Parts: sequence; C-alpha cells; structure tokens
Amino acid sequence: MRAGYSIAFLVAANLLPLFGVLLWDWDVFLLLLLFWFENVVIGLFGIARIVVSGAHRQFQGGVFLPLFFLVHYGGFMFGHFMVLFAFYSDNEQGSGVTVGPGDYLDIMLENLNWVALVALLISHGWSFAENFLGNREYDRMTVGEAMAMPYKRMVITHVALLVGGFFLVNQGQPVVGLAILVLLKIVLDSAFHLREHRVLQA
Repeated sequence: MRAGYSIAFLVAANLLPLFGVLLWDWDVFLLLLLFWFENVVIGLFGIARIVVSGAHRQFQGGVFLPLFFLVHYGGFMFGHFMVLFAFYSDNEQGSGVTVGPGDYLDIMLENLNWVALVALLISHGWSFAENFLGNREYDRMTVGEAMAMPYKRMVITHVALLVGGFFLVNQGQPVVGLAILVLLKIVLDSAFHLREHRVLQA
C-alpha cells in the first residue's frame, strides 16, 4: 500500500495538541473535548462514504441508511459527550470556569483548540480525497462496511483516552502525562489508519 500524504497530515494534525499542552496550558478536559469534536468530523466523512459507496453500487436504500447512521452515530456521540461532561466539568468549575453543555464550543474557541480542530478536519478531508476517492476504496467497500468504519476506529482509541484522562485527573494532570496521552492517540490513530487502508487497498 502506498501511504501517500494522508498519514503525514494525520500525524501533523495530532501534534498540534502536544503544542497545546506544552505551550498553551491545555488540560485533559480540553484535550478530550477536542478529540470528541474530531469524532464529529469522522461522522461527517462517514456519511459521505455511505453516500458514495451506495451510489457506486447502485444501492436502493436511498437516504435511509445515511439518516439511520446519523441518528445512531449521533446517539453514540451524545453518550460520549455526557461521559465527558459528567467526569470533567467539575474539574473546570474548580478552575473558575462554569461549564454547562452549551459552553463547550466557547471553551474550544477561547483556548485555541479550534486551530487543532481545523487541522483535524483538513487531515480527515485529505484522507477521504486521497484514499477513498483517489485510490477508489469505494470499489472494495460495501455500504455496511462504510457504516461500520467510523466506529471501528473510534471505540478502542477513545476508551483508552477516557481511561487515561480519568487517571491523569486523579494524578493532578502532570504535563508529562498529558503529553503521553497525546502521543498515545497518535500511535493508535496511525496504527488504525495504516491497517484500515492496507486492507482496503490490498
């Protein structure tokens, strides 16, 4: 498999949170919030894969499967969001920031996480264009596989990040630990990315 530029964009986009930890005092709450927003981006490109795969295979399901995915994935994301809110909002309140569910976007914008989010959007967009469209992965992907793809990559990675984040909060969020959490995500993302596209381009 030709790795192309998508893996380089992935690593570069994931390095920005490391700078956030080292230079801009991002804490575990902001990191996990950023990673949650990345899952929204993954879901958007998941819908695009479902639509393209369905059209390519002349699937007769119409808009049903994209809408079903939107509802199901949206419910999954809501549950993930509530876990973040339950575990970490008290930590933010303790630092003088009153956090409600509607405040998350403001927190992202005020702490420069939006820069990292834009980088992640570019990374996933490039991978979609280079691998799924450019390397014609849709030729080897059914609509069902397109629906399952976002979950496969997300579940293991974010369970590990949530557990690691919870541990770091209990340890006082040392900078080294936060940096390790970012590096863990880079390793997991890269491994899943390479395996995923190696199978699809075999």
